[in-house]
Amino acid sequence: VGLGVWPRSRCSAVEPAKPLRLLGAMVRQNNPKKEARVAALRAESTGDGIVAGGATGSAPLELRPDASDADEKVIARVLRAKRPDLGEDAGGEAGAPYLASSLLAYASERHPGTAAAWQRVLAEVLADAGAVLDDEDNDDAIRWVVEELSRKRVLVRPEPKIEEGALVLALLVEDDEWHEAVVQARLGDALFRVVFLEYGKPQETVAANIRLMDLVVDDGAEDTVQEGKCEMCGQERLLTFHHLIPKDVHPTYLKKRLPPGINGEPTRGFLNTYGTMICKHCHSFVHRLAPNDVLAREYNTLEKILEHPSVQRWVAWAGHQHRGIY
Repeated sequence: VGLGVWPRSRCSAVEPAKPLRLLGAMVRQNNPKKEARVAALRAESTGDGIVAGGATGSAPLELRPDASDADEKVIARVLRAKRPDLGEDAGGEAGAPYLASSLLAYASERHPGTAAAWQRVLAEVLADAGAVLDDEDNDDAIRWVVEELSRKRVLVRPEPKIEEGALVLALLVEDDEWHEAVVQARLGDALFRVVFLEYGKPQETVAANIRLMDLVVDDGAEDTVQEGKCEMCGQERLLTFHHLIPKDVHPTYLKKRLPPGINGEPTRGFLNTYGTMICKHCHSFVHRLAPNDVLAREYNTLEKILEHPSVQRWVAWAGHQHRGIY
């Protein structure tokens, strides 16, 4: 479904991925979470990154699929780099080879999928072996080891799964820039048709020129989930509760003054129930619109959100899609 008229010539050719240079109002705003995600994507596309978002707690991270005995040796070397007095005897219970082997064994049972999960598994391995990596700050040493294993590609970012209906950043052929788009169809193993939301232009795009955008919703939104009609796109979907004054800025208004135009009392009860039920994709779109403090001040009603041009383009597209596509 098109969103408008694209004035330039049609072109479906694709080229290798380029460093991310994002355009448009939605990616220029000062949103720390969004900027961190964009920085990670830029690092990934230029080869400078470790994993998306770095080896931070929520970063997806798994043992590389072709892991071998050589990786176990790399783990042992990284452990010794942090704690040089770790033994080198493979049979020593507190030695680096033993700890490396234990880490892989524990991981095969627990299947850690994030940096934080790998840190927890490593902490468990060390505790069971009665070993520490740093007498003063063992937690920081554990984080360093996981980051180092990511740098050395023992732990890697899982290959993203691009699905129909996904919100993505895609490389537009005409201007060689990255723009927000929606995956409309899979055309082959690594070829997709995307629709650029800003222009309504479809384009065939290889997977290398597509970057997934995380679904971001309010803290606690998953606690209020129900089937129903999305108040933004109008589609029958699984809905989540969007706090029109986001939860992490509630302390700014609690027992103080609400933003202008909001009829209510600055109580915890009002702030926790003042919102709208929207689908996850619309919810994610709203949170990429602006930082939470700006959402609270300037986009604190559904009407104000729907007035934003980018939201109007999104709703125009999403409101006409079949459930299997979006």
